[in-house]
Amino acid sequence: MAAPGRLTDSASLARRLLWNRGVGETAGPQPVVVLLGPTGSGKTEALNSISRDCGSGVVHNQPLDFAQDEPKTVEALAQIAFGLSRRWPSRKPPRFTRFALGLIAVQATLPNDREQARDKLNRAIKEFAKSPTAERTAEIVQTLSDAAEPLLDPLLATTANLLPTLIRYAGRRPLANAKRWHAGFPEAEGADPLDALIQLSIRGRADSAEMTSWLTAAFLADVRASHEVMAKPEPKSPCECVNPADQDHYHNWIVLLDNVDHGAGFQFLEDITAARERHLGQREEHDPLLIIATSGRWHPEWESDWHPPWKSLENKPEDVSVVSRCTNVGHWRTNPAEVRPTASYLPVLLEPLKIEETARILGTSVRSPAARLAQRASGGLPRAVHTVQNLLDGRPLDQARRDALWPDDPADADSFRERLEDLRLSHHLLDVDLEEFVTAAAWATAPWLVPAESTSLVSQPKIGRILTELRTGLWVIAPERRGGTEDHTVLHPWIARTLLSALAARDGEPSYETQFRAMLEDTTVQRDPERKAYCLLALGEFAEVVTMLEERFDRIPHQDWVDLLTLVSGAPDNKPLQHDHDALYQALVREDQRGKPDDRSTVRNVLARLVAAAWLLANPLAGPDDERKKLVAQCFRELAPLSRRSDVAALYEAARQTERLF
Repeated sequence: MAAPGRLTDSASLARRLLWNRGVGETAGPQPVVVLLGPTGSGKTEALNSISRDCGSGVVHNQPLDFAQDEPKTVEALAQIAFGLSRRWPSRKPPRFTRFALGLIAVQATLPNDREQARDKLNRAIKEFAKSPTAERTAEIVQTLSDAAEPLLDPLLATTANLLPTLIRYAGRRPLANAKRWHAGFPEAEGADPLDALIQLSIRGRADSAEMTSWLTAAFLADVRASHEVMAKPEPKSPCECVNPADQDHYHNWIVLLDNVDHGAGFQFLEDITAARERHLGQREEHDPLLIIATSGRWHPEWESDWHPPWKSLENKPEDVSVVSRCTNVGHWRTNPAEVRPTASYLPVLLEPLKIEETARILGTSVRSPAARLAQRASGGLPRAVHTVQNLLDGRPLDQARRDALWPDDPADADSFRERLEDLRLSHHLLDVDLEEFVTAAAWATAPWLVPAESTSLVSQPKIGRILTELRTGLWVIAPERRGGTEDHTVLHPWIARTLLSALAARDGEPSYETQFRAMLEDTTVQRDPERKAYCLLALGEFAEVVTMLEERFDRIPHQDWVDLLTLVSGAPDNKPLQHDHDALYQALVREDQRGKPDDRSTVRNVLARLVAAAWLLANPLAGPDDERKKLVAQCFRELAPLSRRSDVAALYEAARQTERLF
């Protein structure tokens, strides 16, 4: 384990989950930890940071990327075994003898004659057990590959070359124990060790699922057999893991898997989870693998145990848990109520970058306008921060500038297309192009307008599929607070404003105004004041929105009113980019005064200023606007003495929260 220092959130999580058990204790079952985040959220770097922190003190593999190699389960297991088998300081080497014997058996072309088959398989095993020279190893591997390639390609491309390493340290006793393990496998039907390998080989060649089940079980059996001699903290070194008693204890081994939502990644997790459950059905022994995977997508099969991140918590079933952020997850044995130790998977949301990390990428201070803009615009998405860095390179950044992150020509749709392509929005919807994503922007950027169960608000055939994809791709997250309306969910600010920018820049139809007008005219929206006000503000109907907020100011609890204002003021706009916030603010306030010149209450005057400033301030792609921030906080404080309710603390708290904004 690396020396103490500043840890990433993911490395800190791994340390908390590293403790396996104390000496003499029994380990419990361990779920597969899945780090979740959309494209560009730093999933690969999260795994790399865990690997760096493990160093030579914790047995682990280098992250296996399912997006790059797309290995099948057995091939992935071979690569993982190879990674775990490297030489570790102050430790005996691990043995994957059972797994290697299984690979040899399944890849050997055996004759039909039983005695000849036994003889050939026995010779193949002995050849590998000799720790052969490099030349002899190459000859044996090539012979094996030539014999089995037509049947098991592409399995051999990786596994055949790993066999000498996996069985490198196999002596007579480990080999005998490994053979007996295969003989005890249920599908071996009580055959003697060598016949058992032949029997399992024949069955595996006939049924790839059966072969995967057998070899996965062999891999996990090897892990259990080798674990104790390699899992104590590094001798004479301080242990930095988080364990409950600071006692002599064992660590988990860590298996790192990247992008399991690609290729056969989810299938790999299902295969290894099934093998674990089969073993636990027979014995109380648990394997010590802490599997940490990353995924850019939500897996529907998790929903029996976990609540999807984009669904409101109000109607959550009692027996379903909420997916937590990385920093909030503890060990399942010490925090069982939080992490559902009976679940096979533990999904965890990756934390967005903090402003200190954003500033470090930009090479500036946390107080600089560039860092503040990048943090708000990117929502802490690492890839978006790097895009902002490129967009700001050499460009002046004035306070309240609205076009800082826009192309020099606002009509340059290619710039927006490049940003969206970089996020691979249509990767899983091959028949939906980016223009159709842009067309859906009005619905997608306020996904709470169209709940997952909606049957009336989707007026175009592909919008429902696009919304589903954005939710599954983890771009949509339900905030912890209710947010002013039921089923409130938020699309990531970077992708939301990029879609809207492209829609506003579009010359033809359907245009920005056409799409928001279509939503406004839906009967469901007309019956819902929150949805109606959001659409009205997006269309620039400023005075009507101020009227609605004025009518509800003293009628509902002030915290609910603040949530409603936050929700509505988050509506987009298609105002001219060349106008800065000062000019637009003055124009909006004058518009309200013209729309309601008579009988203006003091509350109305304050609200016009508040809504105008809050609306402009909510745009994450506009430059930092300290003037508007001060104005919003001031208006909240002015409203408090004008209220006829007793719960004005919510207004003062809203002022304080505004002052803390970037």
